[in-house]
Amino acid sequence: MAINQLGGTQMKKYILILVIGVILASCTGNKDRFAISGHITGADSGMIYLQKFDVDQWVKVDSSKIDQGEFSFKGAAAIPEMWHIVMEEKQIMLPVFIENAKIKVQIYVDSIDKSTIAGSASHDIYQQYLTLNETINEKMEVVYMEWKKAKETNDTASMKRTDSISNELDKEMKKQLQDFAKANNKTVVSPYLVVRNSWQFELADLKELVAAMDTSLNGSQYVQVLKKRIEILNRVEIGQIAPDFTMNDSTGKPVTLSTLKGKVLLVDFWASWCSPCRAENPNVVKAYQLFQKKGFDVLGCSFDQHREKWLKAVRDDKLTWPQVSDLKGWANAAGKLYGVNSIPANVLLDKDQKIVGRNLRGEDLIKKLEEILGPVAPEKKAAKKVIK
Repeated sequence: MAINQLGGTQMKKYILILVIGVILASCTGNKDRFAISGHITGADSGMIYLQKFDVDQWVKVDSSKIDQGEFSFKGAAAIPEMWHIVMEEKQIMLPVFIENAKIKVQIYVDSIDKSTIAGSASHDIYQQYLTLNETINEKMEVVYMEWKKAKETNDTASMKRTDSISNELDKEMKKQLQDFAKANNKTVVSPYLVVRNSWQFELADLKELVAAMDTSLNGSQYVQVLKKRIEILNRVEIGQIAPDFTMNDSTGKPVTLSTLKGKVLLVDFWASWCSPCRAENPNVVKAYQLFQKKGFDVLGCSFDQHREKWLKAVRDDKLTWPQVSDLKGWANAAGKLYGVNSIPANVLLDKDQKIVGRNLRGEDLIKKLEEILGPVAPEKKAAKKVIK
């Protein structure tokens, strides 16, 4: 038999080689896997989950039983990604950048914002951005509270002022994110943040940001999402023919966009639950009344999910033009086709359904319609009666 024929010295060498191999294999394995050890203060028992957002739904990746506040997860991540640690019964949803490393998590049930994550280099960079963003967020909160108070008292002057301040803060936040993404172009955190805030960026902005990303990030789902969004926005850029769609109106009758050719048409994306949309509706009503006789029409496309709330808002805001909706909320098919990820939003089409404007609001919409259809004739003042 061929077994046990190694000499003593050779046997020692063989054992040493095996030990080294096991150690190396162990080290290599650790590099290719993540291990999350966590403690939750305020919940000694229960179930906690590791989940991620995949396409249009949340997917549970793993689960762990909490034992005296302790929990753990193990697995592998091909590339760093933002996942969430979730405890449903305590309404906890903690974002964590998962990567192959030893990650320690401390969660406080009563103060989730004080929770800490250590060991993930990607999460450290993410936290740097959050810290950088704190000042602007605090200003935004103050401005929002002022706007809310003004709305309650119908103080239109203060609402207009706070809207202007909010717009400037949005621009500041956008510039800050652009600078951060370009300075950190080798970390997956950058495309993740751009995806999360993609509503702020027009086509040219996105092209510039994606071009600045290091090629090592091409496998990231976030870069792929951005590239897909660029494709969509290219199709609905000014000068392109509007993509066609069919959707049911408020009576259940299908309406096809291409059948509305022949008029200058505003495709208006909105929802009954969207306060900025409801605030913009009077401006659209004004434009409709001014230019309807000159060949202007509107097609409202609602991101509602509840039919009655949608129809009530149509009545309350006196929206007398055609309205369509598939009642799928943010999953609205036309919204996806046009790359709409914030509302109110709109596209303006000429008589041949070529896109000639995007996201025109208030006086900007009036000016564009005057440019296309000509100025509105001034209203004739009623002649004063002369009493002799």
